[in-house]
Amino acid sequence: MGNLKTDEDDDFITSTSPETKPDEADAIFDAKEKKKKRSNIISRIILIICACVFVFAAVKLVSILLEYKKGNDIYNNIEGDVLEDTPVNITIDDEEPEVTIPFVYNHQALLDINSDGLGFLYVPSVDIRLPIAQTTDNDFYLTHTFDKTYNRNGCLFVDYRIKDGLNASHVLIYGHNMGSGAMFGTLARYKNSGFYQTEGNDVFYIYTEDVIRKYKIFTVYVTDPVSDTFTFNFSNLTGLREYAQTVKAESLYDTGVDVSNTTQVVTFSTCTDDSKQRVIVSGTYVGESKLDNGTSSEAALSVSE
Repeated sequence: MGNLKTDEDDDFITSTSPETKPDEADAIFDAKEKKKKRSNIISRIILIICACVFVFAAVKLVSILLEYKKGNDIYNNIEGDVLEDTPVNITIDDEEPEVTIPFVYNHQALLDINSDGLGFLYVPSVDIRLPIAQTTDNDFYLTHTFDKTYNRNGCLFVDYRIKDGLNASHVLIYGHNMGSGAMFGTLARYKNSGFYQTEGNDVFYIYTEDVIRKYKIFTVYVTDPVSDTFTFNFSNLTGLREYAQTVKAESLYDTGVDVSNTTQVVTFSTCTDDSKQRVIVSGTYVGESKLDNGTSSEAALSVSE
């Protein structure tokens, strides 16, 4: 009886034989461990790559924000040197009522910073207070502030091909659409007719020497980077007025402004958010006021009938 073996005993002996199953189990275990190690290594590599990308992006973002701040600080300093926070009441060509400008402008102080300076732009609706320059190309002020510091804010500038600067029949002013809202970063608000129709939002002013000129916005639209919008140096008022009527018809909404007798157009141009098109805001000359600041001016609109 003691020598009898059951089938169960055979199965037990076979399943624990050191010559078969344990070796296979070890091989499977080793394979799983190697796979796990490879997986861990890959996971760590991915983690390191993600960490590097995150650090790079963070450094880049901080760099951009610091450059924004530097640009804003530069223009705040320029504003402090050129503008005096003293409200001034002016009358535009005997127009009523009087207009209150919240500062006094010093043109010589602007030229002392940069002889490329033409004047100063004031858009009350979006509180743009910025100097305007013009040089010998359309590249320099894309990457330099008014004091010629290298900075992505750039500077507002008149197309170098325009004769007579701010006295030209059509003044085309370029500026960046900054994500921080600086420069022309707030012009896109004019695509909303409700914003335009808010009282006082339909005008802007330009200082040149001791004269402040008032302009009424008559068209707002989006166009391609190369289009008839960028036409200038009109030889007579007929051509200018035809141009004004054409771009007025492009407006996103009817401003109701009559441009049939316009004598000067000033156009702001800035990129859309995707940089593929341009937001255009144009104003027609309304009139001007000579300021009593102890300086003289030879400024005169240079276009004839």
